[in-house]
Amino acid sequence: MLNLEEIIKKLSKSSPEAVNTLNSSNDHIVEYLHIETDIEKKYLEILQGNKNNKCLVFLCGSSGDGKSAIINRYIKDYQKYYNFHVDATHSFKPNQTAIEALIESFQKYKNSDKSLVIGINIGIMLNFIDNQIKDLIEIQQSIKTFLESKQSSKSCYFINFEDYSKFKFEDNKIKAPFIKKLLEKLTLESNENPFYKAFSEDKKKNNTSISHQNYKLLSNKSIQDSIINLLIQSNLKYDQFLTVRSLLDFIYVLLKGPKLLINQIFENDSNEIIKNIKKDDPILNRSFIIDKFILERKSSKSDDKLDEFINDFNRLCEKTILDSICPFTLIRTFYLFKDLNISNNFHKDFIEYFNNHSLHDFIELLSIHKRYKNNHKKRVKQFYEDAVSSIYIYINKNFPDLVKKNFVVLSSNKDFTTSAQIKISPDWSKIENCQLKSFQYFPLYLKIDGNELKKPIDISLNMFLMISLIKNGYRPNKHDRNTIIIFEELIQSVLEHAMLSKKLAISFNNTLKVFRKDDDEIEVDDEI
Repeated sequence: MLNLEEIIKKLSKSSPEAVNTLNSSNDHIVEYLHIETDIEKKYLEILQGNKNNKCLVFLCGSSGDGKSAIINRYIKDYQKYYNFHVDATHSFKPNQTAIEALIESFQKYKNSDKSLVIGINIGIMLNFIDNQIKDLIEIQQSIKTFLESKQSSKSCYFINFEDYSKFKFEDNKIKAPFIKKLLEKLTLESNENPFYKAFSEDKKKNNTSISHQNYKLLSNKSIQDSIINLLIQSNLKYDQFLTVRSLLDFIYVLLKGPKLLINQIFENDSNEIIKNIKKDDPILNRSFIIDKFILERKSSKSDDKLDEFINDFNRLCEKTILDSICPFTLIRTFYLFKDLNISNNFHKDFIEYFNNHSLHDFIELLSIHKRYKNNHKKRVKQFYEDAVSSIYIYINKNFPDLVKKNFVVLSSNKDFTTSAQIKISPDWSKIENCQLKSFQYFPLYLKIDGNELKKPIDISLNMFLMISLIKNGYRPNKHDRNTIIIFEELIQSVLEHAMLSKKLAISFNNTLKVFRKDDDEIEVDDEI
């Protein structure tokens, strides 16, 4: 029987067994961890519904998404009706390219009574349609239609992993049911669970290591919830791409050590997911109470309440994990266990400093845009006031006096500045009828002088944060490049409308002349 350290190695993407482990339905560990997903249900629905209809079924996704695992799982059940090309990135022969193997599968399909299932990624699709293949033009056209519109066509079904996120928006919250089930299965206290069984057997033999301490920590529901929240935040802020394989590797890194999970999740540099999570390490959260706590620990100041908490926490973990002189580990522990009642709840004194109010506000606005009601208007109006203010401030960053008068600078040189007065307002009809499909952003619907904005933008979490920062005087820098490029697209769209304004102004020699346009007539006024 494998010990815990040997079993968790099977989760690593760098393990020699990684591909076989993830793709083989014969591996008992993979069988145990299997969780039926919505995309798997859709795949089965299409297979079952087309037993008697010849068709092509494309299971589309990136490497590590789990295409091969899903296909392999049901080959025996459907091989009477379907042929299977499990991985379109591979060929059938040493001297054959992946595209040649794909063409061979399509030609076999055309000359057969059976349907065909293919596991494929977008890159291979693009390569396949790059050159016309005379007897496969119809299939190429179906693929082009999918790539352009994400639509399936007659006798061609495209099931795309991009349409089945690891996260869901439910009950006005972003949840991660797949990740939650995965963590629960992995830590379930049952001999049916090979991880828990190995953990228990190792403990009986007194053969434990840092991996066993980390497994014990990961088994706590509070720490699981905190990990899920960090993954959600990482996805929203950094567009973190998650596949089944990357999640399993992430869990492997958390468990293997060499550091305690509490620190491993914020310090490891070998895992792409952790590289983003560590940007939100709670020890980076500068506040008076946290800075004071760090200084007191480094100066070995006594604190009976903290000592009581540490003793009870170590007893709960059945191991000496915390001590009073490791402030960073303590702060991370307070953060990861913030929702759990432990001992005297010393850690809950820090909750207010861990709460991400901006994230909460962003999710609230997502929820409102998903199901808008009349009583939401005040909250949406508040956000739009901030967005409009940030637009005026950004355009007029060198001319702050114009902001109060709702002017925006159109051009400027050393002698004079040309500006236009515009009214920027929410487009309430569009806001009220918004059909939000994503949990990552909501649309910004604006009108300029009553006219619909030509190029509305999507408000992501980063854009939401940037709007608040600009409104409060922040000047974006090179580190904000990706977000500010999108914001500047909005600014350009606003300025295109401003060029049509009927109220222009020219500033020179500390004098502001205002021109009101009315058809062919121009009226000059010294007052705004």
